[in-house]
Order: sequence, then structure tokens, then C-alpha cells
Amino acid sequence: PNDEPAIELLKRINPDFTPCDNGYYPVGWIETILGELFSHNTGKALNSSNKEGIFKDYLTTSNVYWNKFDFTVIKQMPFKESELDKCTVTKGDLLVCEGGDIGRSAIWNYDYDICIQNHIHRLRPKINLCVPFYYYTFAYLKENNLIGGKGIGLLGLSSNALHKIEMPLPPLAEQQRIVQKIEELFSVLDNIQNALEV
Repeated sequence: PNDEPAIELLKRINPDFTPCDNGYYPVGWIETILGELFSHNTGKALNSSNKEGIFKDYLTTSNVYWNKFDFTVIKQMPFKESELDKCTVTKGDLLVCEGGDIGRSAIWNYDYDICIQNHIHRLRPKINLCVPFYYYTFAYLKENNLIGGKGIGLLGLSSNALHKIEMPLPPLAEQQRIVQKIEELFSVLDNIQNALEV
């Protein structure tokens, strides 16, 4: 009850924000959409005719796994100076796969920046958020078939669809408590798994 209500977080982005009914969420929480909380964009498409710029390492969807990255194969392509701001990932960004295992997510927690290709969404919080809470929210949505893709043959999660995904916004302190509890429980499960494998 002493937490700052989530509406105050949203008002820092948009002072005119008027909440609708928060549905089935607890008092102090707000139902919103992802685009209210995160600025997001995809990276650069690999194009053989586009050879201008400086060669830089970039991530593809094959490098992004649930809560981790595989650096076995890192590709390079040229990036112009004007493309770097949009295509560069920095520590704390949440990366979400547009295709393949749609919605697969990981937080970039490294002290160096890297570029991304166009099949990865870069989500950067507009306000002070607990980004791991939203990583776990994506995992929950995926597990319950609440995010998917549209298209013929290869499915994908468009920027427009991502923007409109309904998201809970708890007070910041509650986001942090939820993540702490999830990680405590996962640690218990890991210990049980390890004991069974001995």
C-alpha cells in the first residue's frame, strides 16, 4: 500500500495520460500497452547492394535465446553513421525476436554495445522500469500463446503488433519484488533438478 501507484510512472511520460479501468489487476497497477512503456525499433536489413559504412558485429535471431545469447557465430555488415543510433543495443535493452520463435527475449547485460539486424526488436524503457519484469512478462505471454505472428509461411511479430501488446504496469517496487520472487523460485527448481541428476 505504500508503493507509488503505477499511474505516476506513466504520467512522467505523458502528463495527460488518463487510465481506463485496470481490469483484473491489483490496486495501484495499471493496464497499458507496450508502446507506452518502451521505445522500440528493429535493426538493419542485410542488403548486398548496401555496402557503405563501417563493418560492425551484429546480432541475428540465431544469437538470441531465452535470457541468454549465443556468440558462436557473429556476423558483420556495414553500418552508416546515420544508422547506428537506431541499430545499436546498449546495456539494459530488452531484445525480442520478430520471427522464428516469436517473442523470444533476452536482456543485453554486457558493458559493450552491439548492432542488430531487422528481425530483432530493441526495446528501451521510456521511464525507470524493472526490465527483467518485462522479460518474464514476455515469457508468460509466449507460454500461454498470447503473442504470435501474422503472415503467410513465415510468421512474424510486426512493430505495430508489438506496440499494441497489452502489458501490466505494477508500481516499480512491486516489479522488483516479483522478479526477486521468480528468481528465488527458479533457484529452488534448479537445485531440485541438480539433485535429481546426481
